[in-house]
Amino acid sequence: CILQQNNVFGCDAEILSSPRVPLISSWRGKDVDQISARQILIGHLDHPEASSASQKKAWSWKVVCGANPAYDTFPAQHQVFYPSDKSKSALWYDPVFKVETLDGRQVWAKRHYRCMPRQVDPDLRANNSSCGAWTLTTLDNGVVSTEHWTTVDAADDLSWAVLHYSGAAAVVGQSYVGGLLCSADGQWPNDARQGEGLRRIRDALDKCGIQLWELYGHGPPSGVGSGSPTSFMWTPEHAAWEANHPPPLDPIGDQSVQAWRQEEKKKLAGVSH
Repeated sequence: CILQQNNVFGCDAEILSSPRVPLISSWRGKDVDQISARQILIGHLDHPEASSASQKKAWSWKVVCGANPAYDTFPAQHQVFYPSDKSKSALWYDPVFKVETLDGRQVWAKRHYRCMPRQVDPDLRANNSSCGAWTLTTLDNGVVSTEHWTTVDAADDLSWAVLHYSGAAAVVGQSYVGGLLCSADGQWPNDARQGEGLRRIRDALDKCGIQLWELYGHGPPSGVGSGSPTSFMWTPEHAAWEANHPPPLDPIGDQSVQAWRQEEKKKLAGVSH
Protein backbone atom coordinates (compact mmCIF):
# COMPACT_ATOMS: atom_id res chain seq x y z
CA CYS A 1 0.00 0.00 0.00
CA ILE A 2 1.28 3.50 -0.88
CA LEU A 3 0.27 4.82 2.53
CA GLN A 4 2.28 2.20 4.40
CA GLN A 5 5.29 1.91 2.07
CA ASN A 6 5.84 5.61 1.41
CA ASN A 7 4.55 7.12 4.67
CA VAL A 8 2.83 9.88 2.71
CA PHE A 9 1.77 11.70 5.90
CA GLY A 10 5.33 11.79 7.26
CA CYS A 11 4.13 10.44 10.61
CA ASP A 12 5.77 8.22 13.18
CA ALA A 13 4.67 6.66 16.44
CA GLU A 14 6.17 4.10 18.80
CA ILE A 15 4.63 1.53 21.10
CA LEU A 16 4.49 3.12 24.53
CA SER A 17 6.64 1.40 27.15
CA SER A 18 4.73 2.78 30.13
CA PRO A 19 3.15 1.44 32.21
CA ARG A 20 5.49 -1.50 32.67
CA VAL A 21 3.08 -4.37 33.20
CA PRO A 22 4.32 -7.63 34.78
CA LEU A 23 3.20 -11.00 33.45
CA ILE A 24 0.85 -13.45 35.12
CA SER A 25 2.97 -15.71 37.32
CA SER A 26 0.84 -18.81 37.80
CA TRP A 27 -2.40 -20.34 36.60
CA ARG A 28 -4.27 -23.36 37.91
CA GLY A 29 -1.57 -23.95 40.51
CA LYS A 30 1.38 -24.06 38.10
CA ASP A 31 3.87 -21.67 36.56
CA VAL A 32 2.61 -20.31 33.26
CA ASP A 33 4.30 -22.00 30.30
CA GLN A 34 3.64 -21.51 26.59
CA ILE A 35 0.89 -24.13 26.56
CA SER A 36 -1.08 -22.52 29.39
CA ALA A 37 -0.40 -19.02 27.99
CA ARG A 38 -2.04 -20.14 24.73
CA GLN A 39 -4.92 -21.74 26.61
CA ILE A 40 -5.71 -18.52 28.45
CA LEU A 41 -6.03 -16.58 25.19
CA ILE A 42 -7.93 -19.38 23.43
CA GLY A 43 -10.22 -19.15 26.44
CA HIS A 44 -13.71 -20.57 25.89
CA LEU A 45 -13.35 -21.36 22.20
CA ASP A 46 -14.45 -24.86 21.20
CA HIS A 47 -11.02 -26.03 20.05
CA PRO A 48 -8.84 -29.09 20.78
CA GLU A 49 -6.09 -26.89 22.26
CA ALA A 50 -8.47 -25.18 24.68
CA SER A 51 -8.26 -25.72 28.43
CA SER A 52 -10.60 -28.13 30.17
CA ALA A 53 -12.16 -24.99 31.69
CA SER A 54 -13.37 -23.87 28.25
CA GLN A 55 -17.14 -23.52 27.89
CA LYS A 56 -16.76 -24.56 24.22
CA LYS A 57 -18.19 -21.42 22.64
CA ALA A 58 -17.80 -20.00 19.15
CA TRP A 59 -15.61 -17.31 20.72
CA SER A 60 -12.73 -17.15 23.18
CA TRP A 61 -13.85 -14.19 25.26
CA LYS A 62 -16.36 -11.37 25.32
CA VAL A 63 -15.15 -7.96 26.50
CA VAL A 64 -16.73 -6.83 29.75
CA CYS A 65 -15.05 -3.43 29.82
CA GLY A 66 -11.83 -1.62 28.98
CA ALA A 67 -10.04 1.67 29.39
CA ASN A 68 -9.33 3.14 25.98
CA PRO A 69 -12.12 4.79 23.94
CA ALA A 70 -10.43 3.83 20.66
CA TYR A 71 -11.03 0.18 21.52
CA ASP A 72 -13.67 -0.05 24.15
CA THR A 73 -16.56 2.13 23.04
CA PHE A 74 -17.47 -0.43 20.37
CA PRO A 75 -20.19 -2.68 21.84
CA ALA A 76 -20.62 -6.44 21.61
CA GLN A 77 -16.92 -7.28 21.29
CA HIS A 78 -16.13 -10.94 20.67
CA GLN A 79 -12.51 -12.10 20.83
CA VAL A 80 -11.59 -15.21 18.84
CA PHE A 81 -8.06 -16.56 19.47
CA TYR A 82 -7.04 -19.79 17.73
CA PRO A 83 -3.87 -21.59 16.59
CA SER A 84 -2.33 -21.12 13.18
CA ASP A 85 -2.27 -24.22 10.96
CA LYS A 86 1.11 -23.15 9.56
CA SER A 87 3.02 -22.25 12.73
CA LYS A 88 3.40 -24.11 16.01
CA SER A 89 3.99 -20.91 17.98
CA ALA A 90 1.57 -18.47 16.32
CA LEU A 91 -2.03 -17.72 17.13
CA TRP A 92 -4.58 -15.75 15.15
CA TYR A 93 -6.87 -13.18 16.73
CA ASP A 94 -10.12 -12.16 15.07
CA PRO A 95 -12.01 -9.47 17.01
CA VAL A 96 -15.66 -9.11 15.98
CA PHE A 97 -17.62 -6.08 17.16
CA LYS A 98 -20.62 -3.93 16.28
CA VAL A 99 -20.35 -0.50 14.67
CA GLU A 100 -22.88 2.09 13.58
CA THR A 101 -22.46 3.46 10.07
CA LEU A 102 -22.78 7.12 9.14
CA ASP A 103 -26.28 6.45 7.84
CA GLY A 104 -27.33 4.89 11.15
CA ARG A 105 -27.13 1.19 10.30
CA GLN A 106 -25.76 -1.34 12.77
CA VAL A 107 -23.28 -3.78 11.23
CA TRP A 108 -20.60 -6.23 12.34
CA ALA A 109 -16.93 -5.40 11.80
CA LYS A 110 -14.07 -7.89 11.88
CA ARG A 111 -10.27 -7.62 12.08
CA HIS A 112 -7.46 -10.18 11.77
CA TYR A 113 -4.21 -10.18 13.80
CA ARG A 114 -1.24 -12.51 13.87
CA CYS A 115 -0.05 -13.24 17.44
CA MET A 116 3.53 -14.27 18.18
CA PRO A 117 5.23 -14.92 21.54
CA ARG A 118 7.26 -11.95 22.73
CA GLN A 119 10.23 -11.61 25.06
CA VAL A 120 10.00 -9.05 27.85
CA ASP A 121 12.57 -7.48 30.13
CA PRO A 122 13.70 -9.60 33.11
CA ASP A 123 11.89 -7.43 35.66
CA LEU A 124 8.54 -8.08 33.93
CA ARG A 125 8.97 -11.85 33.62
CA ALA A 126 7.36 -14.42 35.88
CA ASN A 127 9.64 -17.23 37.04
CA ASN A 128 12.20 -16.00 34.48
CA SER A 129 9.69 -16.69 31.69
CA SER A 130 8.08 -14.42 29.09
CA CYS A 131 5.13 -16.75 28.54
CA GLY A 132 1.94 -14.72 28.31
CA ALA A 133 3.55 -11.86 26.36
CA TRP A 134 2.49 -11.50 22.72
CA THR A 135 3.10 -9.27 19.72
CA LEU A 136 0.02 -8.74 17.54
CA THR A 137 0.26 -7.37 14.01
CA THR A 138 -2.35 -6.54 11.41
CA LEU A 139 -2.57 -4.82 8.03
CA ASP A 140 -5.95 -3.24 7.50
CA ASN A 141 -7.07 -0.39 5.25
CA GLY A 142 -3.48 0.09 4.19
CA VAL A 143 -2.10 0.62 7.69
CA VAL A 144 0.08 -1.75 9.72
CA SER A 145 -0.65 -1.80 13.46
CA THR A 146 1.63 -3.53 15.96
CA GLU A 147 0.57 -4.21 19.52
CA HIS A 148 2.21 -5.66 22.62
CA TRP A 149 -0.27 -7.69 24.67
CA THR A 150 0.34 -8.92 28.21
CA THR A 151 -1.68 -11.51 30.10
CA VAL A 152 -1.89 -9.92 33.55
CA ASP A 153 -4.12 -12.38 35.41
CA ALA A 154 -6.84 -14.97 34.79
CA ALA A 155 -9.15 -17.01 36.98
CA ASP A 156 -8.38 -20.73 37.15
CA ASP A 157 -11.86 -21.51 35.82
CA LEU A 158 -11.55 -18.86 33.05
CA SER A 159 -14.45 -16.92 34.52
CA TRP A 160 -12.40 -13.79 33.78
CA ALA A 161 -9.08 -12.58 32.39
CA VAL A 162 -7.32 -9.21 32.43
CA LEU A 163 -5.25 -8.31 29.35
CA HIS A 164 -3.11 -5.23 28.74
CA TYR A 165 -2.20 -3.84 25.32
CA SER A 166 0.07 -1.11 24.01
CA GLY A 167 0.13 -0.49 20.28
CA ALA A 168 1.05 1.87 17.48
CA ALA A 169 0.12 2.57 13.87
CA ALA A 170 3.28 4.42 12.90
CA VAL A 171 2.30 5.80 9.48
CA VAL A 172 -0.71 7.61 10.91
CA GLY A 173 1.17 8.76 14.01
CA GLN A 174 -1.01 6.94 16.52
CA SER A 175 0.00 5.26 19.77
CA TYR A 176 -2.53 3.78 22.17
CA VAL A 177 -2.60 1.85 25.41
CA GLY A 178 -5.29 0.19 27.52
CA GLY A 179 -6.55 -2.91 29.26
CA LEU A 180 -9.49 -5.29 29.06
CA LEU A 181 -11.54 -7.33 31.49
CA CYS A 182 -12.99 -10.32 29.66
CA SER A 183 -15.43 -13.10 30.54
CA ALA A 184 -17.28 -15.88 28.74
CA ASP A 185 -20.53 -13.92 28.41
CA GLY A 186 -19.39 -10.30 28.60
CA GLN A 187 -20.92 -9.78 32.05
CA TRP A 188 -19.00 -8.94 35.20
CA PRO A 189 -18.06 -12.36 36.64
CA ASN A 190 -20.37 -13.36 39.48
CA ASP A 191 -17.57 -14.72 41.66
CA ALA A 192 -15.68 -11.43 41.41
CA ARG A 193 -18.35 -9.01 42.60
CA GLN A 194 -16.66 -8.89 45.98
CA GLY A 195 -13.95 -10.59 47.99
CA GLU A 196 -10.86 -12.24 46.53
CA GLY A 197 -12.05 -12.22 42.93
CA LEU A 198 -12.75 -8.49 42.93
CA ARG A 199 -9.43 -7.82 44.68
CA ARG A 200 -7.53 -9.75 42.00
CA ILE A 201 -9.25 -7.89 39.17
CA ARG A 202 -8.60 -4.55 40.87
CA ASP A 203 -4.93 -5.47 41.43
CA ALA A 204 -4.50 -6.64 37.83
CA LEU A 205 -5.99 -3.44 36.45
CA ASP A 206 -3.85 -1.41 38.85
CA LYS A 207 -0.77 -3.06 37.29
CA CYS A 208 -2.07 -1.72 33.96
CA GLY A 209 -2.35 1.77 35.43
CA ILE A 210 -6.16 1.55 35.37
CA GLN A 211 -8.67 2.20 38.15
CA LEU A 212 -12.13 0.63 38.21
CA TRP A 213 -13.85 3.98 37.73
CA GLU A 214 -11.96 4.53 34.45
CA LEU A 215 -13.51 1.50 32.72
CA TYR A 216 -15.75 1.78 29.66
CA GLY A 217 -18.48 -0.70 28.84
CA HIS A 218 -19.60 -2.10 32.18
CA GLY A 219 -19.67 -0.44 35.57
CA PRO A 220 -17.85 -2.25 38.39
CA PRO A 221 -19.93 -3.79 41.18
CA SER A 222 -20.81 -1.18 43.77
CA GLY A 223 -20.81 -3.40 46.81
CA VAL A 224 -22.22 -6.40 48.57
CA GLY A 225 -25.81 -7.12 47.62
CA SER A 226 -25.82 -4.73 44.65
CA GLY A 227 -27.53 -5.64 41.44
CA SER A 228 -25.80 -6.18 38.14
CA PRO A 229 -24.43 -2.88 36.81
CA THR A 230 -25.69 -1.68 33.45
CA SER A 231 -23.61 -2.98 30.56
CA PHE A 232 -22.94 -0.77 27.56
CA MET A 233 -21.29 -3.70 25.80
CA TRP A 234 -24.19 -6.16 26.06
CA THR A 235 -27.63 -4.54 26.24
CA PRO A 236 -31.04 -6.21 25.83
CA GLU A 237 -31.46 -4.13 22.67
CA HIS A 238 -28.29 -5.59 21.27
CA ALA A 239 -29.36 -9.13 22.16
CA ALA A 240 -32.57 -8.61 20.20
CA TRP A 241 -30.63 -7.26 17.23
CA GLU A 242 -28.03 -10.06 17.36
CA ALA A 243 -30.78 -12.71 17.31
CA ASN A 244 -31.46 -11.66 13.72
CA HIS A 245 -27.89 -10.67 12.85
CA PRO A 246 -25.50 -13.37 14.09
CA PRO A 247 -21.85 -12.28 14.36
CA PRO A 248 -19.36 -13.58 11.75
CA LEU A 249 -17.30 -15.67 14.15
CA ASP A 250 -15.87 -18.28 11.76
CA PRO A 251 -12.05 -18.01 11.91
CA ILE A 252 -10.37 -16.24 9.01
CA GLY A 253 -7.40 -18.58 9.35
CA ASP A 254 -4.08 -18.47 7.52
CA GLN A 255 -5.01 -15.81 4.98
CA SER A 256 -5.13 -12.03 4.91
CA VAL A 257 -8.22 -10.14 5.95
CA GLN A 258 -8.31 -8.67 2.45
CA ALA A 259 -8.50 -12.16 0.90
CA TRP A 260 -11.22 -13.12 3.38
CA ARG A 261 -13.26 -10.03 2.51
CA GLN A 262 -13.02 -10.85 -1.19
CA GLU A 263 -14.34 -14.35 -0.47
CA GLU A 264 -17.18 -12.90 1.58
CA LYS A 265 -18.11 -10.55 -1.26
CA LYS A 266 -18.21 -13.47 -3.69
CA LYS A 267 -20.50 -15.37 -1.33
CA LEU A 268 -22.85 -12.41 -1.06
CA ALA A 269 -22.83 -11.95 -4.83
CA GLY A 270 -23.73 -15.63 -5.25
CA VAL A 271 -26.62 -15.30 -2.81
CA SER A 272 -27.95 -12.19 -4.53
CA HIS A 273 -28.06 -14.03 -7.85
